[in-house]
Amino acid sequence: MPSETLRETAQQMIQLHGARAAAMAQERAAQMRASGDAAEHDRWQSVYALICEFRRTGRRSETSEMGRSDDRAAHWG
Repeated sequence: MPSETLRETAQQMIQLHGARAAAMAQERAAQMRASGDAAEHDRWQSVYALICEFRRTGRRSETSEMGRSDDRAAHWG
């Protein structure tokens, strides 16, 4: 899955769930593991890692391939 799609999913999770976004991504990964869907498990693990990275760096998105940065990059929950 393209990294930009993973970033978009992570951003959407942050918008929808705020400070609980990482926990929600972990729950989805666990659900996918329990259902035997390794590809979706890996996808949600990647989303979780991006959410954690955004939290650690205080950014909601990285500079896009078009050279545009997200002006909303701010610390959150």
